[in-house]
Amino acid sequence: MHSLLRSCLVLPLALLGGLGCGEDEPQTPARLTVAIPVVARVGAEPFACGRTYTDVGTTKTTYEPMDFRVYVHDVRLVTRGGQEVPVTLDEDNTWQHAGVVLLDFANKDGLCTQGTAGMNAAIRGSVPGGDYTGLRFTLGVPEDLNHGDVSTAPAPLGDTSLFWSWRSGYVFARIEGRTKGLPQHVMHLGSTDCAPPPAGQTNGTAGCANENRPQLNLEGFDLSTGKVVMDLGALFADSNLDVNASGPNTAVGCMSSPTDVDCAPLFERLGLAFGEQAANPAAQAFIRAE
Repeated sequence: MHSLLRSCLVLPLALLGGLGCGEDEPQTPARLTVAIPVVARVGAEPFACGRTYTDVGTTKTTYEPMDFRVYVHDVRLVTRGGQEVPVTLDEDNTWQHAGVVLLDFANKDGLCTQGTAGMNAAIRGSVPGGDYTGLRFTLGVPEDLNHGDVSTAPAPLGDTSLFWSWRSGYVFARIEGRTKGLPQHVMHLGSTDCAPPPAGQTNGTAGCANENRPQLNLEGFDLSTGKVVMDLGALFADSNLDVNASGPNTAVGCMSSPTDVDCAPLFERLGLAFGEQAANPAAQAFIRAE
């Protein structure tokens, strides 16, 4: 007995915590603080308001940014063994709230006058310690938050410029720019064909036929050195940004309508279904890990 007690007294404190001096004590894994950088690009060039980009889309047009904001949620890291581990996001009520992150790459420079001067280019939170080799998340606002009252919602869900209506909900991605052919080309991603509110309710929806929330699976993501890249050059690669293909009196670009032909190549680059075009996650090219 005296020998065992003496052994416990001389062991280093950290080792004592691990061994417990012969007792079976559950151990809480250390948590890792994570700040996952998300960078915006147009091809090989960094995205910035006030710049002009060349050789964009099928017509190799110029592109002057006007807006670039994206919501993401359901952020998970993937262990080497394939297990998904949710990232507990920091609640800062500015860029992150209730598991939702607003990534904002547009300040007030150049033609970017619609949003705020503030920008956010990171996903911040914590996870249990582990060997992580992948990252997964969903682009958009989750359904249980998508049809609330934007006028009373806390940031980043209180921005009316990122909200369509009670029925349709939030604009998951608002990307806008000026090209040679169009004074404003828009790409607004969100849910469409949403049903009226359920019986007895005055707002919300009974469900949307087209949820339009891409699932991102970024393999080979290194938590210590990796970053997420959102590339407008890749998103627009198969699109003609100089014309409104849907014709007059329609959205100039893509507003996620299932009848807007301008959306077809963009949705393919997002891995989403569009009309008779089946969802193809393997074709997703907008977002990648580096």
